[in-house]
Amino acid sequence: MQVRPLSAAGRDEIISHFSRIRTTFRHREVLIQCMQDLGYTVEVNTTIRGYHGEHNVDIAAKKSTGYGLGFVMNPAGTYDLIGDWWGVSGKSERKIALELKHQADTLQKEYAKKIVLEQTAADGFDLVSETEETDGTVRIVVRRWR
Repeated sequence: MQVRPLSAAGRDEIISHFSRIRTTFRHREVLIQCMQDLGYTVEVNTTIRGYHGEHNVDIAAKKSTGYGLGFVMNPAGTYDLIGDWWGVSGKSERKIALELKHQADTLQKEYAKKIVLEQTAADGFDLVSETEETDGTVRIVVRRWR
């Protein structure tokens, strides 16, 4: 994942405080469901606010505690994660980028799990068990009766 500044107009510029992380998220509904499962309130086709204005997003996600996030589909057909925390007391640019990356990593894990479960169910498999290992790896066991 790559973090870089993004202007409110959607162009890369140094003067902006929006941060952007490229992701591999392709499935809009799965992404929305993941955000809701992680405790976010989700809106579609709206804006998120930033220090220098607003940014149009395809998906906006907010928590009662924390910062709002946005997702914008890029030309490759995946969603980029957008956030702007400029001016938040006690937050350095590095800490903000690390927080944004941590949120993206948590979301990536949930998203991958949902995609695997959705695809295995579509292929006729039933979930036998799902456990999280001590290293954070999710182990999913499925089976199909013929």
